[in-house]
Amino acid sequence: MKSRLYLALAALLCFSIAAHALDQSSLSLHLHLTGLREATAPHIVDDFLVLSATGPYRYVGAAFSHEDWRTIYSFERNRYGVFVLAVPVPYGEARAISYRLVLDGAWAADPANPLRARDERTGAALSIAELPLRSRLALGAWDPASKGMATFVFLGESGQRVSVAGSFNSWDPFIHEMQESAPGRYELNLPLPPGAYYYVFVYKGERLADPLNRRLMYGSDGRPVSELLIARN
Repeated sequence: MKSRLYLALAALLCFSIAAHALDQSSLSLHLHLTGLREATAPHIVDDFLVLSATGPYRYVGAAFSHEDWRTIYSFERNRYGVFVLAVPVPYGEARAISYRLVLDGAWAADPANPLRARDERTGAALSIAELPLRSRLALGAWDPASKGMATFVFLGESGQRVSVAGSFNSWDPFIHEMQESAPGRYELNLPLPPGAYYYVFVYKGERLADPLNRRLMYGSDGRPVSELLIARN
């Protein structure tokens, strides 16, 4: 009888230890959210993106560009009156995502986040949240644009058809085909007016964001795209 009791207690103890270990991540995130005393810039806790806001609001929400703004996530108010939200970091190679807050029904940039951009279609102010650095395959290379000329360089297998698709050609994979300047090296010089553009390489039928361009964002379809900025002279 005693041996059965000891076995039951041991099993319960093992289960408790396992459950405790599995719940450490959610526990630390919960303690972090409930302990925030003021709004802070976006940051990562246990693979979650944490957003926060303060003010005389009745409702605070957030929507993200990589979801095409389809879902508005509601914040909760913690014991210090700070609105907090934790969403899983999106899977992929993007180094940043853009988002907007909903403050009492009105779209707004995040007051606690100094990193901002403009939506290229609507001109609306967007907030930018940087994501953790991930390992990335060095399939391509990118040279910074200058004097209205963007130089694209891609390294791959010889004898392939490689092109550049982006917001400057309506994402058409057939308009701007790259030329193989050396075995496995493909190049394209493309004059573009000043502004912000997004692009991918099309290689073996796949859309690949530029692995060596750190300005990586999510497109409206949720896939990573590279950002190209051409400054005014």
